Amino acid sequence: MIGVAVLVIGLLLILAGLASARIPGRATFARPGIDRSPGTDPVTGEDAGSGLFAFARRTSNPIRAFLLSPIHPATWYANGAIAVGLFTGILAFGLTVSLVSSGLTVLLAGIGVLLVAFGIEASRVAARIERWRTFVGEPARPLPHPYRPLRGGFVAVLRAEFLDEARWRDVLYVAINLPLSIIEFVVVAWFWSVSLFFLTMPVWYDAVAGASLPVGLGPLSSHDAGIVVLRTSFGALLLPLAASLSQLVMALHRGVVTSLLCTSESRELRRQVAVLRQSRSAVLETEATELHRIERDLHDGAQQRLVMLNIDLGLASERIEDDPAAAKQLILDGQEQARQALAEIRQLVRGIAPPILVDRGLVAAIQSIAGLGSVPTTLASGLAVGERLPAATERAAYFVVTEALANVAKHSGASRCEIRCRREDGRLVVEVWDDGVGGARLEPVGGLAGLASRIAGVDGTFSVSSPAGGPTLVQAEIPLGAVPTAST
Repeated sequence: MIGVAVLVIGLLLILAGLASARIPGRATFARPGIDRSPGTDPVTGEDAGSGLFAFARRTSNPIRAFLLSPIHPATWYANGAIAVGLFTGILAFGLTVSLVSSGLTVLLAGIGVLLVAFGIEASRVAARIERWRTFVGEPARPLPHPYRPLRGGFVAVLRAEFLDEARWRDVLYVAINLPLSIIEFVVVAWFWSVSLFFLTMPVWYDAVAGASLPVGLGPLSSHDAGIVVLRTSFGALLLPLAASLSQLVMALHRGVVTSLLCTSESRELRRQVAVLRQSRSAVLETEATELHRIERDLHDGAQQRLVMLNIDLGLASERIEDDPAAAKQLILDGQEQARQALAEIRQLVRGIAPPILVDRGLVAAIQSIAGLGSVPTTLASGLAVGERLPAATERAAYFVVTEALANVAKHSGASRCEIRCRREDGRLVVEVWDDGVGGARLEPVGGLAGLASRIAGVDGTFSVSSPAGGPTLVQAEIPLGAVPTAST
């Protein structure tokens, strides 16, 4: 037994000697501490010259880092995380397995689907706790993997819940985390217990007459001065080994969490590139559609009136000497044509950027259109009147409201409508709710698809919830790209 323990300890001491060797997750064994510049952390670059145990961070020597590892803050972060991990692992596994197994048992009754979904969501909550626990005390944390949003109709919610890779990775992690957390806790606790056992023997064994040992240690149980010094030195040597082992265990566990519960930089970059490509395509398509609409409106409206105005003025110039009365009438007709052309151009420009939106901001612009429809409409805004947002954000939000109100008036059969605007986590959330008959769908073509493309063009998200029988909720979340200011 003692021979095996000595062999294991020897191997771990060799591993501890490789103090500067990197392991997954940018962690190092028995952290080398702060680099050559005093007061600077080698990983974070932050000032670490203050604090009770700051000197434990101020060394680049691997051996010194190993000896000071018991008082390094990372050791105690790791010990706390390992202790918490045992309880969270047992609780998460028990809750998830109970919900999923109960749901599978009554799956045919319908409620089983909800129980399984609750079990999956429980693993998602556990994954959030595990990301916090594993990286507590770390200067940098990887991003959590993205989840499919639970939006849309019933079928869309089921697809997001049961066909989301990220959620099933959470379930897989909960399944493998229980044995991992038990093994980690047992191994780390054993090394700390053994080291503290030998280190404190002079206090509770050698100093107390008649004290007995819980285990037989043979010659090491002697009270001779040499044996006492040997036992105490052995315990003191095991202490930094236990501390380094705690850091190593948590560093390895961070690798598991990073691979299962987080997104890598390359994957996140690919996702952002894909989103940007879709956004660019949506912007180009929306721009082409808008230009085509402007061209059509100019050709069918203002251009025709300007052509008629030119003809009337030409005829008036020919008749002004021979028939002044007819020339005067032609000039009056031309004036009316010019007035109508100007009105159509103003209407066209209003469709591009309403003057009130440009001059007074989003809230005032929405208030100006809220009372124009046939359905009584109220505005519940968390934005101050006159508060300005980025121009692209205001325009996108305004057109979401105008298109949604047009659909309410044409198709909903609603008796009440409500517009909601608020800030939420650095995004502007705009919602249009009505109590109509519902049934609205986000089809590949149509007004709602155009709104979705417009919102995608500003890196926002757009959704429609409209079950049969109502109510209908149109929601857009638009990033706030700049700090808003109040108009003066």
